[in-house]
Amino acid sequence: MGIFKSSKKAAGHIVDVRVDKWVSWDYLSESADNFKVILLDSIIPKKATYSETFEEALERLELTEADIAKRQKEFTQLFYFFLVLSLVIISYGLYLAFTGSMITALIAFCLSIYSLAQSFRFHFWLFQLKNRKLGCTIKEWMNAAVTTKHEKNLAVKKNKSEKMSKTGHTKANE
Repeated sequence: MGIFKSSKKAAGHIVDVRVDKWVSWDYLSESADNFKVILLDSIIPKKATYSETFEEALERLELTEADIAKRQKEFTQLFYFFLVLSLVIISYGLYLAFTGSMITALIAFCLSIYSLAQSFRFHFWLFQLKNRKLGCTIKEWMNAAVTTKHEKNLAVKKNKSEKMSKTGHTKANE
């Protein structure tokens, strides 16, 4: 047993047997922590420091209705440009995939995803301009309808229910 201990001790001086030093454990853990922070920052949306209405933003930025119309036209053109570009890239990626150039096809599909993301961005901005509301949600965009404040909805519902009850009573009395 003494021979193995002494040979292990001698080998330890020649070859470093601490695996954490081999793989640079400190650097790997720090890199993983940095990756986690970056990932969470990109996924979790940041809360707005203050909220402003569309009209307040127009006043603050000194924009006119002509400027808004111009921006709507630009966003529409950019939306269609990126949408067509992504379709062209997807078609080219499919061609590359069928001809056997898989890595190039993968790159083409990645570029098409980027182009589709740009297309979504400009369409979302266009949606906000058309509805004259800042801070629309993805759900509103998908439903193509902007929700209004709850107080207004309740008032409308009360008025409708009052009208229905009045018309219902008159029909029942007839």
